[in-house]
Amino acid sequence: MTRPDAPPAQSAPEDWVATVPSGQPAGAIDVGTNTVLMVVGRRTAAGGIEILDDVHAIARMGQGVDAYRRSRPEAVDRVCAFLDQYRQRAVELDAVEVRAFGTSALRDAANRDEIIAAAAARAGVQLSTLTGAQEARLTHLGASFGLDLPERYAVLDIGGGSTEVALGAGGEIERAISVDVGAVRLTERHFPSLPPAADQRAAAEAAARQVLSRIFELPAGVPLVGVAGTATTLGALDCGVERFDADDLNGHFLSTQRVRELADHLLALPHDEIRAIPQVSDQRADIIGAGALILDAYLHMCDSPGIVVSTRGIRYGLLLQMLQR
Repeated sequence: MTRPDAPPAQSAPEDWVATVPSGQPAGAIDVGTNTVLMVVGRRTAAGGIEILDDVHAIARMGQGVDAYRRSRPEAVDRVCAFLDQYRQRAVELDAVEVRAFGTSALRDAANRDEIIAAAAARAGVQLSTLTGAQEARLTHLGASFGLDLPERYAVLDIGGGSTEVALGAGGEIERAISVDVGAVRLTERHFPSLPPAADQRAAAEAAARQVLSRIFELPAGVPLVGVAGTATTLGALDCGVERFDADDLNGHFLSTQRVRELADHLLALPHDEIRAIPQVSDQRADIIGAGALILDAYLHMCDSPGIVVSTRGIRYGLLLQMLQR
């Protein structure tokens, strides 16, 4: 939901696709509520995609957006610094096009135009806003990169400010929705300290379920793919890898029962103990419990056996669109 005092969202135009010639590298940057991610790749002569770089960082652009309807100056500074670093990395790889796209926090920020202007002036990067529908479609497209999935599948993306679910087959989206519940948003509203008290957890779960109830029902038997930090962090905890981009993590099946166990464990720990877990980055330690709670609530609400973890996601969908023939 767009804030009533935010300027109208300028969504990413559709003419940014198919702008990069075959063989030429391009960089696609996903500016989320919590993270800033970039993938650089090019289309090969054989028609495949060669990945040249894949980097991630936590910038927390959504800091303060839910409460104050504005991204804080220090958050904008962090985002611009990462965008500048990413642009330089992409240029060193001979990228002929580098584009950045913002999601929930950028959609909701009343100072959206200031953030976009800062990205251009201080990092030399064009930053566009994706609508919730565009975000869901591109996430669905990118989530399957490198995975052996049936033609029809659904993708769940728990971000910092919103959650998207998209169902589709053969590159076409059948249904998609974006709802305003995410790990940063839920933490800022319900968890003033960690671990949360029992009544705080109950209130957070009730709030999450209320928003998640707006999501359409998934058809029986359709696999559910989970992308973004909550899914990859919980998947890494489950299979014991310390790097979110480890080969063993991409495609890992994370059961609903295991999600509940991990959520219970994380929500019982103080902040310092969560930070000490190797698979949890310092910047994600304060929100991973809320993310686990959202995932647990959704899996139980839709009676799903679990999720297939994907370490790809929206940035890969953006890259595929940029390299489209």
